[in-house]
Amino acid sequence: MLPGNGVALLSLPQLLLHIVGLLMLGHLCLSDLVNPAIGYPIGFTVILFLLIRLLFRRNYLDYVLIIFACSHFYYGNNHGGLWNYVNVMALLVYSFVEPWWEGTSNMSPFQKTVLGGLFLFNVLGLVFVAESSLAGRIEGFIISLSYGLLFLFILRLPATTLLFSRLLLVVAGVGLWSLVIALSQKTHFLESVSPLLPKGNGDGLENNGWETYENKSERADGPFKDFELFAEYASLLYAVFFPILIGQVSRYFRLKAIIPALAVIGSFLCVLMTATRSSILLLIPVTFFYLLYYRSQFIRKPALLAAIGAFIGFIVLIGPYIGLDYLLERLGELDVNRLSSGSAKSAEAINRGETYQAGLERLMDKDWLIGYGYGVSEHYSMAFFGIPNSEMRDYHNLYLSLPITLGWIGTGLFILLLLDHAFQTLIACRSATQPHLEALVLGMAVFWGVFFINEFKIQAIREPNYLMLVWCWLGFSMQANWLASSSVKNESKLKSVVRPEPAFQSL
Repeated sequence: MLPGNGVALLSLPQLLLHIVGLLMLGHLCLSDLVNPAIGYPIGFTVILFLLIRLLFRRNYLDYVLIIFACSHFYYGNNHGGLWNYVNVMALLVYSFVEPWWEGTSNMSPFQKTVLGGLFLFNVLGLVFVAESSLAGRIEGFIISLSYGLLFLFILRLPATTLLFSRLLLVVAGVGLWSLVIALSQKTHFLESVSPLLPKGNGDGLENNGWETYENKSERADGPFKDFELFAEYASLLYAVFFPILIGQVSRYFRLKAIIPALAVIGSFLCVLMTATRSSILLLIPVTFFYLLYYRSQFIRKPALLAAIGAFIGFIVLIGPYIGLDYLLERLGELDVNRLSSGSAKSAEAINRGETYQAGLERLMDKDWLIGYGYGVSEHYSMAFFGIPNSEMRDYHNLYLSLPITLGWIGTGLFILLLLDHAFQTLIACRSATQPHLEALVLGMAVFWGVFFINEFKIQAIREPNYLMLVWCWLGFSMQANWLASSSVKNESKLKSVVRPEPAFQSL
């Protein structure tokens, strides 16, 4: 795939040390901790050096996982994110020595064409349509280039089980730390200005009229500083790990069974602590779907049902400490009749009437053949509301925001990319004969189902770091499809010829 004789691997302790070390170094780039004139150049240079070093040592997979893990935390998100900037610089510097984009890619010619067109119209929007400041448009170009480069880099990695073994381990680790952050925000046990342990927005919520209960009025917003995005992301992790847990295939990914179990439990608790109704309601059909899909597992091992019952009892027991009463109160406020009685009333029932109306009016203002392009908060404020700093952040709806961001042409290309991916996922689901690949592709398919349903009341493009994660997951999902499909094609060869995992060499 990538140039060179193979992809080297750090040991797992080395990988963890790199992730933690870079996150700690990132504090030098935070203006509220260090004088930016001194700290930023030092921190940025050291981080960039360590990342480029990984690339020159052919630690391609570890590089991707480090950028992915670090992007979960809020470093300079208001300017596009620290990790977007270092990612662009590292990949561009490395490209002068190794033209990595010339390697074989797990993208079809159709996908390459669509992605190229999408990037082109994004740039055209930034240059000719956007009315934000020049600095804002430059930031938008850098972060969109970061998404595109890392997405392409992911699809040039060898699609092997080992890729997902490491990915799942990293995701589980980040997810469990997010649980620690959420618990800290709920209990006010520790408060810091560090992105690794950020305090919540309880005071701000109370000032804006949010209800209080006892001394824990805060809705946990995790590492994203946004409880709605945090709730969505936790539900996505739940969708990925649940089939691996219930299908009992963790050993194929070189994971101990406790890891997906903790990931599922932690994700569910995080959703509860955000008190976000849409996400918790989505988890109900997702859970029942998996229980139905893996019903044979319960016939063979009834203890699984007992474990689920014990978990429900555990949730009820700790409910007063994680805000379960407040979530139930909010669920009781839903008017089912209004939800099913037309678009306008439905939007009002989920507190989106004003934002949806603003989005529809903005769509009628222009033809939006070409949109504003990706950007940061000031850029999006100009795009959505025509003013630099609007009180309303966005429309809380991805589908109202896409035409304004990417234009109708860009939106059409984005939909084509997603439809092609959905078709490839369907093929992979039907062709995956190995249980661990079936669970992986199924989890990825449900991941995107949950994402696109939830995006009716939130939008992923709100925060640059979060959107980086979405593009990474799209790349990982495509790799999962490729792995499942290729495993079927090579099944007869694998039965007759025993070969080691391709393209990886441990250091």
